[in-house]
Amino acid sequence: MEGFREFVKKEIVVIIAGAAALISCAFVPVVNYIDYVDTEVIGTLFSLMAIIAGLKGNNVLSRFSGWIVEKAHINGTRRALVVISLLTFFLSMLVTNDAALIALVPVTVLFFADYPSQMIYAIVVQTVAANMGSMATPFGNPQNLLIYSSYSITPAEFFAASLPTTAVSLAAVLILCVLIKNKPLVPAENDTAETTGSKAYIFLYGVLFVLVMVCVFTDMSILVAFASVCAVVMIIEPQRLFEVDYGLLITFVFFFIFVENIQRIDVVNSFITELVQGREFFASAAISQVISNVPAAVMLSGFTDNWKAVMLGTDIGGLGTPVASLASLISMRIYGETENAKTGRFLGVFTVVNFVLLVLIYAFAELTQI
Repeated sequence: MEGFREFVKKEIVVIIAGAAALISCAFVPVVNYIDYVDTEVIGTLFSLMAIIAGLKGNNVLSRFSGWIVEKAHINGTRRALVVISLLTFFLSMLVTNDAALIALVPVTVLFFADYPSQMIYAIVVQTVAANMGSMATPFGNPQNLLIYSSYSITPAEFFAASLPTTAVSLAAVLILCVLIKNKPLVPAENDTAETTGSKAYIFLYGVLFVLVMVCVFTDMSILVAFASVCAVVMIIEPQRLFEVDYGLLITFVFFFIFVENIQRIDVVNSFITELVQGREFFASAAISQVISNVPAAVMLSGFTDNWKAVMLGTDIGGLGTPVASLASLISMRIYGETENAKTGRFLGVFTVVNFVLLVLIYAFAELTQI
């Protein structure tokens, strides 16, 4: 029973998405549900996850973060927070917000081990940095990749929409860093980043990553990258395929089915379309607070052509509640495993910081872009 409860807690989003898809199927004729699934998005996500698992497994991310921290000559908590937050912000653009936090939150724990209260604040700011930095690129987070693919956006259109808000978010992160009281700090040695794995494997993962990027930004089919990733990983490190977040992929599949089914129910389709039209930005940010920004993007993308509002709404909507961005739950889980963790206090700091930023950055985007 305990194992079942843990499974439900861990995969609650998958379960809800599956239930929604199953219920929606009862109201539409039986069709070929495979046609509902955006295979471009699923293939790209899978490929990126497998590559990131390989890089992480070969200590590339932790080694890189450790090298940056060492070169920054950190001697105080304020400088430590600035360096770690900036590293998280920019790394999330390349390897997704989830992977950036998995790699770098443990570094924050090491640095702030002697200051438990500051550790909470530092991890919260770092989480904000990951969620906001990831909005800058199509592959920084899953919802951007979905929207970029679904609406056939050009790179110029995407960056014109994402970069202004990303810049403001970066300024907000730096302000949050400055607000921390500076205390003396002697960095702990990051044992997890002592050595990297096979240089040959790392090189191959790098080539695969470039191949995925080429597919994202050109007309080359993602099938080329998907097949290449599967073949190479199966040969060199097949265990990495077990480290892919299949729960997220299945969630996407379920929501693709749910949205397509809903669109086929005339009454519901008309109601949602009327509700969303003209309010895409607000609806995206608001719905993200409840079901998280990835499912919100999947759902709303089926009811509007205003991709910019949905993208910015779900990206900014990653601020707010802990479930608004599933990446935030990664930070919470890592902090919860630290000695004498105070989860209630963490939630309090997280909520205050996130909702203040949500209001401010939402207002900026509303006034300048939507």
